[in-house]
Amino acid sequence: MAAEKVLCMNAADHEISYANNSDFQRSVILKVRPILEESITNMFSEILPSCLKVADLGYSSGPNTFQTTSQVIDIIHGICQQSQLKLPEFEVLLNDLPVNDFNAVLRSIPDFYDRLKKEKGETV
Repeated sequence: MAAEKVLCMNAADHEISYANNSDFQRSVILKVRPILEESITNMFSEILPSCLKVADLGYSSGPNTFQTTSQVIDIIHGICQQSQLKLPEFEVLLNDLPVNDFNAVLRSIPDFYDRLKKEKGETV
């Protein structure tokens, strides 16, 4: 059986889709935040990047799509504010199986960006 058939997700609007059944994954993302925060803080103590690339390998369309990316930006924003540093430019790379609903993710980017600007100001 082809890997695409074994590993594919149900459509985002499907009753048993990841988008409708991703509470466990969200709780795991939230639990690892302290580890992520420590790693980013350690990185910023050694280097001050002007551009930071965030790669999400295995994202899925749904409520958690930008959760990890949002946490990374939030942590870095806090570090930069506290240390009075210039916020780096962010380049977000999303990668997943070709059968997953990338169009739904693309449609959600403007809302994600607007929410970031509302929360963090025009600096993002």
